[in-house]
Amino acid sequence: MYARRAAGLTQDALAKLAGTSQPTLSAYERGIKSPSLAVAERIIEAAHHRLEVRPSVEFVEVPGQYGLHPFWLAHQLWRLAPERAFATVLLPGAHHDWPARHQMYHLDDRTDRARAYELVLREGGPTDMLDYIDGALLVDIWADLDLPGPIRRAWHPIIRSALPEQTKPPPRAPNHIRPPGMLIRLRPSERAKHLMEVEATSDDADD
Repeated sequence: MYARRAAGLTQDALAKLAGTSQPTLSAYERGIKSPSLAVAERIIEAAHHRLEVRPSVEFVEVPGQYGLHPFWLAHQLWRLAPERAFATVLLPGAHHDWPARHQMYHLDDRTDRARAYELVLREGGPTDMLDYIDGALLVDIWADLDLPGPIRRAWHPIIRSALPEQTKPPPRAPNHIRPPGMLIRLRPSERAKHLMEVEATSDDADD
């Protein structure tokens, strides 16, 4: 049903493209009958979609602390289809009882997306997160989010694991080869010693 509606097709139109009948397709969508995997794949591909195998996202409820109510934490990140990741949404929705005023959020706008993600991470459950938050966009905007400390600390390892490996810092230069800018941070006696070392090194090179 999701694939058919996203493709803008009626049941009759999709049934003809997939080589089945409208009553049969209707029965599949209502759960009265179950298609084989091959038939389901054929119907979904006729709607210009495809079946994929992806890891399921698991959530755990973290007890509230420091005055914060319990919140939900995923064990890994997930992706949304572009049309959902950048949609315009009303939060809280009609089915929410969050302590926040209703507001439209344009998820294609970075500032709006940050405010929506903050609200969903604080107040939402697993379904809300899977509906509104895209994992890659969450990583990209993470530093801009204003979140309570417990939520930020809980999610930080997952966010960090999605980032590329940090390059190791360059090896520290030996004491006798300090960059020129460091001279201003040396005491006079150390500065004189450093200059003598540099001069001696230059003399050796000339020899």
